[in-house]
Amino acid sequence: MKHAFILSDCDYPECDTKPFALLTANPTKMHHYVAQTEQRQHAHNADVGAQNQNVYRLPVGLFHKPYRGEADNVNIIANLAAKNLYTLTFVEGSPNQYNLESWFNRHESGYEDSCQLLRTLPAGRLKAPDAVWRILRLKLLGILRNPNNHKTLFAHRLHQAIRRQLPAVSREFVHLIRGREPKHIEAVMQDFGFTFTGYVDWLSNLYGMLSDGVSQPSLFEQMFRSAFDTPEAVKIELYRYPENSGLCLFNDRSFCIQESKKEISVGVNIAHDMFAVVHIKPDLWHALKNEFPHRQTRKQGEIHISDRNQTQRLTYNRLTVKQARAAVYGLSRNRHDYLPELP
Repeated sequence: MKHAFILSDCDYPECDTKPFALLTANPTKMHHYVAQTEQRQHAHNADVGAQNQNVYRLPVGLFHKPYRGEADNVNIIANLAAKNLYTLTFVEGSPNQYNLESWFNRHESGYEDSCQLLRTLPAGRLKAPDAVWRILRLKLLGILRNPNNHKTLFAHRLHQAIRRQLPAVSREFVHLIRGREPKHIEAVMQDFGFTFTGYVDWLSNLYGMLSDGVSQPSLFEQMFRSAFDTPEAVKIELYRYPENSGLCLFNDRSFCIQESKKEISVGVNIAHDMFAVVHIKPDLWHALKNEFPHRQTRKQGEIHISDRNQTQRLTYNRLTVKQARAAVYGLSRNRHDYLPELP
């Protein structure tokens, strides 16, 4: 059942059309903040059905002295998910609810095919194909939708940039979320360190940025395109490890980052055998935070593909562990498969 949430009382002639949010009611209660399709790229039992696929969870304590903890075999269905995390409102007299499930699905569909295409590209420098944009779009969404990131400076500044551009009508999302029963929010607040206001603002931001009824194209799409508007200001690198030449981790924050005066480097996992690094010049980062809706959005650029670069893999895995909130995840339960220098 689809429902259009009208976001304004404005009538003709003041408004030609009313802004809206079209959502589909569904029974999904466990909401993944790292998409299942991304996690399945690390499933150690990929030969079974999607509902039964597992990854290994390695607590960060396994990688630091005194090396405490052990790897757990976790099912993807319940992994990196929280109950009612993205709920806007519930359907009265029904187990269904309105949430971000259908909007997320737009960006998650085709991910596995895109990963497979990246494995077939020749190494070297080439024009970025559509598969790259599909993957990077989901990675940006992953950073913004991950509740573990609401206090990290990089994600916080992106959320602030979006909030500054949201029209007044998006406040209707705030009213709807505030109307939820506190018992449905308390667990989320406790698990991720939100205040009530902080959670409401964060979630309403996600609705506002993804809604085509608030802005067309959506503010999220505008931000993504503007990030790649100036090819000389951004560099995309893909590191692959074919034929079991190295395993890559992903963490519970969906990214890792290095910053210097010259550039910001954002690392994102793509699969067990590859990851990407996007290098951003400071001028572009400033524009992205302050001017993204007003920029041209051609979405262009090249990608630099390297195979079997073990130095980069180890650096990426170390940062992924260091910047995780509680755990990292991967295809193997053995920490030495990711960081062989550990004792």
